[in-house]
This record gives sequence, structure tokens and C-alpha cells, in this order.
Amino acid sequence: MTKFKDKGNISQVIGDLTGKKPEIIDEKQAFNYLMPTVQKLYNLIQPYQSTVQSNNVVFFSSNEENDDNAYWIQISDLYSNASSTFANLIDLRRNMLQGAGGLIPVVPETDALYQPTIDFINQENEMGESLQDIWLKLCLDYSLMETYFLECLYSQEGKVASVVHIQPNKVRAVANPENPNIDLIARWELSNSWGLTNKAGKYRKPATSGIPVANWNPSTWATDGARQILNCKRYTAGGGFYTIPSFNAILPYAELQAQLATFSLNTVAKGFVPSSIVVLNGNPSKKEKDEFISRFKTRYTGANGERILFIWTTNEGEKPEIMPFNTVDQTPLIEALNKLSVEAIASGMGAPFELVGAGGGVSLQTDANRLVASYNYYLQSRIKPMLGEMLKTLNKIFLVNQLSQVKVDVEKLTSEAISPITPVQNQPVNNVKDLMK
Repeated sequence: MTKFKDKGNISQVIGDLTGKKPEIIDEKQAFNYLMPTVQKLYNLIQPYQSTVQSNNVVFFSSNEENDDNAYWIQISDLYSNASSTFANLIDLRRNMLQGAGGLIPVVPETDALYQPTIDFINQENEMGESLQDIWLKLCLDYSLMETYFLECLYSQEGKVASVVHIQPNKVRAVANPENPNIDLIARWELSNSWGLTNKAGKYRKPATSGIPVANWNPSTWATDGARQILNCKRYTAGGGFYTIPSFNAILPYAELQAQLATFSLNTVAKGFVPSSIVVLNGNPSKKEKDEFISRFKTRYTGANGERILFIWTTNEGEKPEIMPFNTVDQTPLIEALNKLSVEAIASGMGAPFELVGAGGGVSLQTDANRLVASYNYYLQSRIKPMLGEMLKTLNKIFLVNQLSQVKVDVEKLTSEAISPITPVQNQPVNNVKDLMK
């Protein structure tokens, strides 16, 4: 076996192993790059709605593709798997909307409609869920998507006998065939396959039809098969058949947080940031490549030996090339981008920065008044208007059943409510009898 003296130099080691002196490329000429094409802002943030020509089903596509019909799935993914800041604010909105005691009748307890209304609220549907249970789901739907859907089943008397919660991603509108350009919904269709994600994170080809259910109209319940869909949605300019959430513009920042987290995890877990790229001639087998890399590591040991990226080409006449891959400390950039994303998400959702829960936030001991003021401001400016929209739609069911309308009490925050709890001092144990107490 031929032995070489290890000088700790990449060029020397490559030359010894290949028999050819490698060519060192000037780092100023090492890389060519192409800037991405600038896209219109509208294309980046506006979800796309399109009508299927065969049956007028209206697709609601994500910000990523024009035909995936997966906007609500995209929103759910960002909430569940992407941004902690976005998820934190969604949970805050949901918890505030739920109220202290959930749904309660507007009339006092002495009113004749009070108890029948309570009974209807607590009545369980065929899946064992009461309207009080469903209200908690509606609060999450509205917090995350600013819309919700209920399936209403009528009795023979024309009253709503049962209410079932429907996830928004399972519902699609069918445009009126006489004039599909106007936002008039002929009916709804239900399916579990409008837009699904596979394990690789790519969207599958969505369904184009589902189970038809009539739109809410109490006067036509008998001809609609005693089954209708009640939809609550916020009006948004350009929303069309579906609600585009008011925070839609900040979704790229929620995705940015996910990418920053993935980048940081890969940096720590893999620890691979190449310092040089070595281009070799030939097209050896995988076994031969593994043997070469193993020999290189033996000759060029240490941390630098793990930071070389090898590329093989089929140009036999070319000399090996070593291209520099200079890296810089990414920490300041990551911190700046993360701060930018947090501020953008908070601003886009109308939340004071004290409610975000980010680093450098408020102290419950010294800044309680700031937190209280921020919470109550958010309650008045955002939560109560949303709550009014949700209850206005829900009360349509109670009016049909000739019951009392319902309300939700959302309490203001006080300084006393967030005062830190004084820890209990542990008493010293003097003897065995103390342990038995």
C-alpha cells in the first residue's frame, strides 16, 4: 500500500488520490446564479376561485397552486405545523370567542323560553355532540378560517331537530347555473377529497363532485329533503363564494417561520455546511464512490474532512476542480427574519405585540397593566365584532325553532386575574409523624 504524508491540504490530497493535479477555481468566478422571476403581489397572496365547467362546483385553491382546491387545508397546515406565532394568536382568538360559559339564552331564567332554549343547546345529535360542544368547534373554525358550516336536519314540523358540525375543507359551493358569475349559491356539495395532501406534502388531484345538500332556506326545507347547510362567513372584498380571511396577507410570514425552523433544525441535526465542492471526472459506481470518500476521510481527517461535497462528471479529460463554498454566520439573518415574521403576523391579525408571547415580551409582575390593556383592546376591536357575526348566523336556527336567541359573555381581563400566584413554602419535615399528616 502506498503511503502519503498528510499535509492537511485538499488540493494535495485530491492530487495524491486521483493522480492529477486539481484546478483551483477563483472563488470570484466559482458560481453563476439566476435571480428568481418577480411575481405580482396579487399572484402571491390571493387564493384562486374557479368554477368546474361540468357541474359548476367552485374550487377554492391555495396560494401555491391554481387548481389544488386546498386553501383551507393550507391554512390548517400553517396552524398545525408551521408558525408558533400564528398558532398562538389563533388559539387566543378561539379561547376568547368561546366565552366564560359558552352559549346562553338572551332572556332571563324566569322567561318561558329560557328552559326550552337550554334544552335545545344541550340536546345531543346522532354523533353525541350538543350545540354547546359544537360551539367550541365553530370558534376554532372562525378563528382560523373566518367561516363555519352547520348541517341542519328538520323535523316534520319544519323546525331544526338536529345540528351537525361540518369542517370547512369538506364543503364546496355550487354556483347558480343561470349566472355562475354572480355569487349566488345553488347548493353545497360535501366530500372528503376536495383537496388532500399526501405524505410528500404535495396536493393530490382533487375531487370534482360530492354529495349535494341544499343551501339554508327555511321556507324550502320540505322540498330540500329536510336537510340544509347553514354557512357563516365574513364579507371580504373579492371573497366571492368563500371567505378570504382578513389575515391572508401574512400567510407567507407564517410559512417563513416554518422554513426558518426547518433550516435551524437541519443545521443542528446534520451539521453539514460544505466549505468546498470537488468536481471529479468519470462516472464510478456507488461502491467506488463510497470507497473514494472513505479514503479521502482517512487522508483528510477532522472537521474539514466532513465538509467537502463531491460531484462526478463524465468528462474524462478534465482535471479535478475544487470550488470554494464560503459560508457566513447566518444567526443575525435568522434572528432578523424571525423578528420580522412575528411582527408581521401580529400586525396582520390586529394583535398588540404584548399578546404574541414572543421573546422579550411582557412580565406578569411589572407589565401586567400593558397586557391587560392589550387584551381588552383586542377584545373590543376584533373579538366582539367576530362574535357578533358568528351569533347572528347561529341565531337563525333559534328563530326558526321559536326559541330565545343566544349570546356569549366574554369577560374583560383585569390585573388581579393575571397576578402571579405566591408559591407555597415547603415546611421542613421534623419527624415521621409529619410525613403521615
